Amino acid sequence: MLGAFGVRGEVRIRLETDVLANLEAGRRVYVGPRRDPIEIEAFHPGVKPRLKLRDVYTREEARDLRGAEIAVPLREAVPLPDGSYYGVELIGVRVVALDGEPVGTLREVIATGSNDVYVVRGPDGEVLVPAIPDVVQDFDPERRVLTIDLIEGLR
Repeated sequence: MLGAFGVRGEVRIRLETDVLANLEAGRRVYVGPRRDPIEIEAFHPGVKPRLKLRDVYTREEARDLRGAEIAVPLREAVPLPDGSYYGVELIGVRVVALDGEPVGTLREVIATGSNDVYVVRGPDGEVLVPAIPDVVQDFDPERRVLTIDLIEGLR
């Protein structure tokens, strides 16, 4: 999400990814509801991460982008190592318990800072599943099935 305007046409951003390579200079992001493509000229990570976007030169132009969502389509994203997945790749997968019992469908991934939380909706309502090794046991990308250990408190 693009935030408050900055100097030299830079914009502060709220990071919702830990794959910073997608924000390197020369890469393209898509901004706002129309998903306008804009090239990144510079990325400044840190406590208050900022982007310098091509053709955004003034505070006023940067301010016009305030609140806009920025995105990188999966087809243009940096490939992840085997066994790692972008949250968007998990949306819609079936979630089952270790015994094969259906839990529901993964509907949302919430980034909390320490670990993601999967929002799973099923016949028993909504379950919040912490994406930690003790809980998430396996993901089969071909079958689109996520197997979890239903530790006490998840049901």
